[in-house]
Amino acid sequence: MLLGSAVWLQSADWPNWRGPNHNGISHETDWFEKWDSSGPKRLWKASVGTGVASVSVADGRVFTMGNKSNRDTVYALKEATGDILWRHSYSEALSPILYDGGPSATPAVDGEYVYTLSKTGKAFCLKASTGDVVWNRDLKQLYSLPTPTWGFASSPLIHGDKVVYNVSSRGIALSKTNGSLKWKTASGTPGYASPVPYDHRGTEAFIMFGPSYAYGVDAATGKQLWSKSFKSGDINAADPVLYNGKIFLTSSSRDGELIELSGTSTSSQWKNGNMRTYLNAGVVIGNYLYGADGTTNRGNKVRCINMETGETEWTKNSIPCASVTAADAKLIILSLTGDLYIAEGSPSRFLQLAKAKVITGSCFTVPVLANGSLYIRNSLGTLYKSQMSEMVIEPQPLAVNFAGSDLEFSWPAKGNFILESTDSLSQAVNWSEIGSGTAKKDDRYITRVRPSAAKQFFRLRSE
Repeated sequence: MLLGSAVWLQSADWPNWRGPNHNGISHETDWFEKWDSSGPKRLWKASVGTGVASVSVADGRVFTMGNKSNRDTVYALKEATGDILWRHSYSEALSPILYDGGPSATPAVDGEYVYTLSKTGKAFCLKASTGDVVWNRDLKQLYSLPTPTWGFASSPLIHGDKVVYNVSSRGIALSKTNGSLKWKTASGTPGYASPVPYDHRGTEAFIMFGPSYAYGVDAATGKQLWSKSFKSGDINAADPVLYNGKIFLTSSSRDGELIELSGTSTSSQWKNGNMRTYLNAGVVIGNYLYGADGTTNRGNKVRCINMETGETEWTKNSIPCASVTAADAKLIILSLTGDLYIAEGSPSRFLQLAKAKVITGSCFTVPVLANGSLYIRNSLGTLYKSQMSEMVIEPQPLAVNFAGSDLEFSWPAKGNFILESTDSLSQAVNWSEIGSGTAKKDDRYITRVRPSAAKQFFRLRSE
């Protein structure tokens, strides 16, 4: 077996909040085909209850949450059809406060298991295939935790053998296997943002964002590594954003700020009001941050700012309370009112590629791109899967096995696929075609590759 090699298959699953890299960016390429005046093709519709939880997509299943009749339900839907595979329900108040209410946290999928959190702190680990309960904990009751005004909103973060939540003052970590306590920080009111993993001078760590401070927390112990005063009151839902070893903090209630860490201290690189984000954090492409500036009733802007200087590169008006994600240097923007925009991720200007009204109602939930399709929901629980491209015929068609020092790849003979490789998954990744030695056996193409680098990534692209 060849040691030190990594294989990245073109699996475009989205297993947790903000995606596999926790940054709101998908590695999918060739996903966008311009639609006609009617908008993108709708593949299926589901009703998942009131809430603003996003979706997670993994292994042919789509997971989300909603509330009906003061009961939360975790749904597993079939990715291909939207049919309900299973659901798990429990008592939980709707709690509408200036919005429709319902769960805010997005399920996190880790192999055979899915992890969820309710607004009052009910944490579940369920079998992803059946919905059977593996364990559950009432975090609020068990650890005497204060609840923020709009309830707990942190999506679970899977890290090693732990599942981590932004509850308590600087978070809590449980064993992902049995729900036992790994570590707990001092009891205090948390923020609404989810934990953000980062590297703290070689130590695995999380950023926890609260009402008055952002904290660095050691992933293994929960020990505080640093703190930064950032008084946002009760508006701290946008996750901190990483940029070149620095951290961008934002809230609609105060100026955004880029900070740099030095040991246990922090220093401000710049601070201004150009990107005051209310709910969903923006995305970084190159040296630029693309995101929403404003709230549900003021601002209505999408902006591009230079992360080195904080200066605005361009502003697009009249997109209320937008949610932004990205893939292949393209922005996917959903407005509060259900308008979907596709635009180039370029600092030169806002270059719109497509626009369509795709859903009615209020949309606080960030859209999710997975396996060539886009998932869009409103706060009353209508969930649509829309086709972005016909280029991906089957999710995860590439299989790989070890063959001595070689890797043996196989993929369906049906369709026009190209096997490619790269040594890096940077923003400006360059893929090279692997074209020699491919043979057909039964209904699949097969080729063997001897990796040429200590770390090499592979994908199957459809033409």
